[in-house]
Amino acid sequence: MFHLVCSHLLLHKSPRSYLPTMSGITTLCQPHQKRNLSFDGIFPALPTPFDKDENIDFDALKKNLARWEKIPFKGYVVGGSYSEAPSVDPGERLAIVKETRKVISDSKILIGGSSCLSTKATCELSKSMGEAGADAVMVLLPFYYRTRLNEEAIIDHFTTVANASPVPLVIYNNPLTTGVDIPISAYIKLAAHPNIVAVKDGDVSKLSGTKLATHEHNFAVLSNGAGFLVSAMVAGAVGSINSLGAILGETVCEVHQLVSSGQYDEAIQLQMKLVEPDLMLRMTGHSVPGMKAAMDILGYYGGPVRKPLQPLNNSDREKVKECLKKSGFI
Repeated sequence: MFHLVCSHLLLHKSPRSYLPTMSGITTLCQPHQKRNLSFDGIFPALPTPFDKDENIDFDALKKNLARWEKIPFKGYVVGGSYSEAPSVDPGERLAIVKETRKVISDSKILIGGSSCLSTKATCELSKSMGEAGADAVMVLLPFYYRTRLNEEAIIDHFTTVANASPVPLVIYNNPLTTGVDIPISAYIKLAAHPNIVAVKDGDVSKLSGTKLATHEHNFAVLSNGAGFLVSAMVAGAVGSINSLGAILGETVCEVHQLVSSGQYDEAIQLQMKLVEPDLMLRMTGHSVPGMKAAMDILGYYGGPVRKPLQPLNNSDREKVKECLKKSGFI
């Protein structure tokens, strides 16, 4: 049902349109205005706020965005793993893109997760994401038939979506979810496509190899975590899409700025403060419920998760609070 619903959603076109140039630089076109999409910065993966009945709380989203807009993020990602995308239907994802676009600065890049369980459905949702106001789409492999996803199928999927999408495509490699680790050899071929502009990956050695192998193209390499941001940037990543940015955005951005300016000792020292909170979210199983608990503790609106996810129990919530306290954030 998920991918069938995806394929039937289209919105009215916005005045934004995107043209991939022959050099691989993607240009955003508005009346009397053009700009290039650059990924050298921090993109927090935004959670989806729900009310007590598990409906999207758009007022809470706007309040969170008002606070996030005071942080020097490069942009935002909605409709990804930490947005509870598998539990948020395509129409809701599009509504989040539209509402987010209304609130954030025009200078911020908005990336919408358009992954569905078929290539056709992903194409349709990618079109709708662009029309709703997304500057780019982030696409995960459709993993239900993972045993049939050889390199040919991987390249065909992303190429087909990129051909159909009115906005640039960011590859999302998440082997823990998909069961498939996209190889560098596939990145090399996909990077040559003028509408495939970046990849989000979490393997530092692979980030370095990808950067080296795709240097001839305008293809950005992004890390998927804040706890190893210094290492990822030294390895060739220009930025990061991560969940911790939604909680500790000021610190994550500062680490990025320090590395970018060559202040490595200061960056490493600050990076150490992020390691335990990052591990708490990504490696302990707390994931989305832990993220929302941390947001509540730090004054954001985290709120409930949508079932089948369950909220943290009181003991685990205290562990999150103690982690933040130990790391100097409360």
